[in-house]
Amino acid sequence: MPRPDVMVEDTSTLPPPYTPAPPEPREPLDCWACAVLITAHNLLVGAANLGIFILMCGGALVPSAAMLLYGFLCHPRFRRPAEPLCPALLTPAACVSLLVFGALLALPLLILGLAGYARIVRCFQLRSCFLPYSRAMYRGTAARSRPAKEGPKDGDKAWV
Repeated sequence: MPRPDVMVEDTSTLPPPYTPAPPEPREPLDCWACAVLITAHNLLVGAANLGIFILMCGGALVPSAAMLLYGFLCHPRFRRPAEPLCPALLTPAACVSLLVFGALLALPLLILGLAGYARIVRCFQLRSCFLPYSRAMYRGTAARSRPAKEGPKDGDKAWV
């Protein structure tokens, strides 16, 4: 136990708290121009995301849409007298079954399309392509890279 009348010098010091410098505001015209550019960039990224979404979900829904189309086109109640697309095999019962199966398959195929879209968005990190508007308001607010969450390394052990 150390004696109270003897002062022990502490050699371990803690680093100062992280206090970033306050961001420097932009000039009004510069702020407006950056806001317009960031808006245009975000709209293009949103349009690309929407295009990928329509491509994935629309591509997944093609079989269901074909069943519904042939079911409606070839049913005797809706068919024109000389419809060349309808073969003789499509009886009214077959047309109804196409309509039922097309409607029943729409939701599972839509879920598959959404899962494919989510995988593409995660793989290409499309969510990180959107720029925040704080970059238009202040200078030097570049995105700070956060370290990715990593699992334990070879030498690391987790104590529970």
